[in-house]
Amino acid sequence: MRKLLNRKIVEQDRKCAICHELFADYNDIVPDHRDPKGMVGAWRDDHPDNIQATHWWCNRSEERRVGKE
Repeated sequence: MRKLLNRKIVEQDRKCAICHELFADYNDIVPDHRDPKGMVGAWRDDHPDNIQATHWWCNRSEERRVGKE
């Protein structure tokens, strides 16, 4: 997953896919599933097309929003 995440960081011009701010610290970056895990079948969850690089705090705030819908 780390290799994929590194590739996504470069593809995204080193910006968070949610807030679009530049990444300042590598330790703040986590993988995010565009389609939440379990929504499209477990075998597709970690497919490269379903992963994006985000700040950990952006990913958490997105999880809360999705959970409230």
